[in-house]
Amino acid sequence: MSDPRIDRLNSSRLLGGGGSPPVIASRSDAVVDALAHSIESGELSPGDALSVTALAQRLSVAAGTVRAALGALEAMHLVEHRLHRASVVVTPTPAWFVAVAAECSGLSIAAADLGIARASEEEIAEFEAAAARVRSLWETDRRDQVVGAEGLWELLDLLAVFSRNRHLQALHASKRTALVLGIRSLSRPRNPAMLRSVVDALVVAARDRDRLEATDLVRDLYTFVVDGIAEP
Repeated sequence: MSDPRIDRLNSSRLLGGGGSPPVIASRSDAVVDALAHSIESGELSPGDALSVTALAQRLSVAAGTVRAALGALEAMHLVEHRLHRASVVVTPTPAWFVAVAAECSGLSIAAADLGIARASEEEIAEFEAAAARVRSLWETDRRDQVVGAEGLWELLDLLAVFSRNRHLQALHASKRTALVLGIRSLSRPRNPAMLRSVVDALVVAARDRDRLEATDLVRDLYTFVVDGIAEP
C-alpha cells in the first residue's frame, strides 16, 4: 500500500530533476540529500515514519542503501532510530537543539578561526559583501527572522569554505538542516539590533584578521541563539 508520507517525498533531487542537483558521491549520499531536503522543506514532518521498504521502492534504490542513508541522517540529528520499528523524522525539542547547536558552534568557531587566517583579500571582500546582504535581513523586527538566521549560518559557512579544509567544510555544511529545523520549530523572535552588531563586528574582525575576536563573536552568537529557544 502506498504511504502518503513517503509518496510526497521530493525525489527529483535524487533523480536529477528540479534545478541544480547537488554534487553526490554515491546513491546513499543522494538518498541522504533527498530526505534531508524533504525534512527541511516540510514534505516530511516530525514523527513521520521512514519505512526502509517504502523508501527503497519510492526512490528505486536497494534497501541497504536506504539503511545506510538513515544511519547518516541519524548522525545528523534528523532521524530517530527505533528498535524493531521504522525510524522516524526527529521531533525538535529544546534539549535536542542544545546538542545540535553545540556541534555547530564548535565547527563554526573552527571555520571562523581558519577561514579568516587563510582567506585571500578577494575572499575577505566577498565576505563583506555577503555580510551586507545578511545585515539587511535584520533591518527591522518585521522581517522574516528565520530567513535572517539562515543568512547568519550561511555567512559562517562561507568562512568554512575559506578555511581550505574540505573535512571542516563538509561537516559544517552537513549541520545546516538540523540547525534550520530547530530555529524554525523552536526559536523566539530575536533582537535585530544585536544581530546586526554581530555581523558588523564579524566584518571588522575579518578585515583586521583578528581570529580571536571572530571566534569569540561566533561563540557568543551561538549562546544567544540557544538562549532564544522557546521552552516546551
